[in-house]
Amino acid sequence: MIKYSILIITYNQKEILSRALRRLAAQIKNPKIFEIVIADDCSSDGTDDFVKRQRLPIFLKYIRSEKNVGRSIIRNMGFEKTSGHQVLFLDGDMEPAPGMMDAYLSLWEKHPDAVIVGSWKKPPDFIYDRVMKFIMSRGRFCRKSEGEIPGSWFNGGNFSIRKEVFDRLSGFDLDFEGWKGEDTDFGLRLEKESIPILYNPEAISYHYHSKTLKEMISEYERFGRTSYRVLLKKHKASTVFKRGWLLGLPDPDAGIFKKMIGGMLSPLRSRAAIALLKLLAKMQGGKFQLKFFYGWLLYSCMVQSFKNSE
Repeated sequence: MIKYSILIITYNQKEILSRALRRLAAQIKNPKIFEIVIADDCSSDGTDDFVKRQRLPIFLKYIRSEKNVGRSIIRNMGFEKTSGHQVLFLDGDMEPAPGMMDAYLSLWEKHPDAVIVGSWKKPPDFIYDRVMKFIMSRGRFCRKSEGEIPGSWFNGGNFSIRKEVFDRLSGFDLDFEGWKGEDTDFGLRLEKESIPILYNPEAISYHYHSKTLKEMISEYERFGRTSYRVLLKKHKASTVFKRGWLLGLPDPDAGIFKKMIGGMLSPLRSRAAIALLKLLAKMQGGKFQLKFFYGWLLYSCMVQSFKNSE
């Protein structure tokens, strides 16, 4: 009887998928109660032929979208093919680190009704530049021990959830475009339903994800143009960004004093200020750029994009 499903979302990530399958096969001690479901978002790198050649001790399912549909849709499609009462989601750029499955099994026994969010770290011999180090130092990554986290810290790259809970939330919202918004929305909906979200720093996956500062800025700008608007329609502004007023974002709960401070800080979000921060980030690989400045740069670009699209 299948008790646990591992759902891997992939798109042109055959090499990482190969490593992930080997790691899972080595870590799963009782393969009869597990299944692996691979949901392929129309890869063109031979992923389908690769999966057909796999011979694993774990039951393996494969589905493929005939067109590229994005993370929310392919996650929901893959989930429909799972049969375990606990479903572990892994994005295609994740490889289980040693001990990841034991860490999940331990918490599934202790907290069967909680949503478990695992941790990420840099793969061995993989290079992160300064902006990626900044991304990997925020939110739940600041925590060193197991504990409950707010919905805004949720991320769908490495997490588990009971099947009935995912069904109750109707999966990931398909209105979101690109990166970031669908995960934040899912976490905030979990929080509204009073479903505990536990961070497990021992459930580690290697994250094969490295974007340049230019690429990250582009992601934040797209978020400002598209997904942030969807979030504001569904959730209070203060739950999406607790200190959004510092960035001049609309927040009816902020009060006059906080809005005044946000207005006073507007010169630090100007095009000239953004240009200076970009220059500092380029000089000697960002040697003169502090972590705080990366956050201010990325979110200022998001805010500028949000306001320009109004």
